[in-house]
Amino acid sequence: MANLKDSPIFKIHDQYYTPKSAWEKINHLIPKDKVVWEACMLNSYLSKSPQYLKELGNEVLYDTSWDILKENHGDIIITNPPFETKIKIAILKRLAELDKPFIIIMNSMNTFANYFTEILDKKYIQLITPKGRINFDKMENDKLTKTKNCSFYSVYVAYKMNLKSEDMFV
Repeated sequence: MANLKDSPIFKIHDQYYTPKSAWEKINHLIPKDKVVWEACMLNSYLSKSPQYLKELGNEVLYDTSWDILKENHGDIIITNPPFETKIKIAILKRLAELDKPFIIIMNSMNTFANYFTEILDKKYIQLITPKGRINFDKMENDKLTKTKNCSFYSVYVAYKMNLKSEDMFV
């Protein structure tokens, strides 16, 4: 992920994490009678997503050794897939194969990519648009800091969630 405002010299930085506020925005849409699988935790030892989802009243399964491409847990998937396109495409294919309800965070531009509609069944997709940008937490020098200037807009992609139209903007 790149952010030109972080430095006078352009550099790519990939250590970003989902803030609690991102999960708070959609928590009311997560069925509390379902077990949530935070599915993109492979080697994500510093991510606090499962903790945040639990704090918000959800039953959450996760393990930093579980690979979404090989595992299957829970009733519903709530996660933020890696930013890198090849990995994201593989995860989208796996989500389509699992065919279980999910809500994932994605760069809004991904929804315009050919692979997005080729992989996911359009009749089950709903986009939830947050107000403003999701500013991800940045890890540098073993310290997590909040950012204020994410260089892209994100959306929540919901699949088989049967959400009401008034839930499409949070």
